[in-house]
Amino acid sequence: MPTPIETVSAFCAAFVEDGGRPAVRRWFTPSTKWVNEGVGVTTGIDEAIGFIDGGETSMGMATVHIDMLAIAADGNRVLTERLDRFERADGSEIGRFKVMGIFELEGDKIVAWRDYFDVKAIESFAAG
Repeated sequence: MPTPIETVSAFCAAFVEDGGRPAVRRWFTPSTKWVNEGVGVTTGIDEAIGFIDGGETSMGMATVHIDMLAIAADGNRVLTERLDRFERADGSEIGRFKVMGIFELEGDKIVAWRDYFDVKAIESFAAG
C-alpha cells in the first residue's frame, strides 16, 4: 500500500493526462469532495469531471501541469504547495498560479481535496 504522500504525488503527476480526468477516475470515490475555495465544490467523480469539462469549455484548458513545490503528511492528510500551470491543446499557456492544498485519504483513495489560491489570478486568465 503506498503512503499518503506517494498517492498524492502519483495523482498530481497523472493530472497532466486528459485534463486530469483519468486521475480523478482512478483516485476519487463516488463521494470525494473537491473544493476550489471561492470557485466551486464538487462531490464524486462525475461532478469533478464536469468541473474539468467546464474549464475546458470556458477557458480552452486542455491540461494542467502540477509542479510540486513542497509536500508533507500528517497521518492520512497531505499538505501541498504547488504551481499549477494551465495549457491549451496547442501547448500554449493560459496561466499559472500558486496553490496550497490539502488531501485527505482513505487507503489509496482521495476522499477530500481542498485548494486555496488567489481567486483573482484565476479570474484574470479566465477572462482572457
